[in-house]
Amino acid sequence: MVGLLTLCGSGAVFVVLAIAGAKLAENGWTIHGYAWGIPGGFALAGLVQLVSGVPFSELAARWDSLAGWQRGVLGVAIVLVSLVAILGIMLGVARILYG
Repeated sequence: MVGLLTLCGSGAVFVVLAIAGAKLAENGWTIHGYAWGIPGGFALAGLVQLVSGVPFSELAARWDSLAGWQRGVLGVAIVLVSLVAILGIMLGVARILYG
């Protein structure tokens, strides 16, 4: 439940930033990188909590209890799976949009 609240709360902050960014763009101003990254980080933390069903602090404690080699193998696996998922989504969207 906390993960869903975190995810929705960061989504609301993103919407507020988008509206503020649109208003600022009318006057020639822009919102740069870190302002967009902060709600994105909270959204990812909320998504991890929502998917795993475990509070983030408990998940961190479980991660820290793994042996070093296990963290290395799992970390690389997570990065590779994420990369394949991101590239797959990007290619799928490109195929839909551009035929």
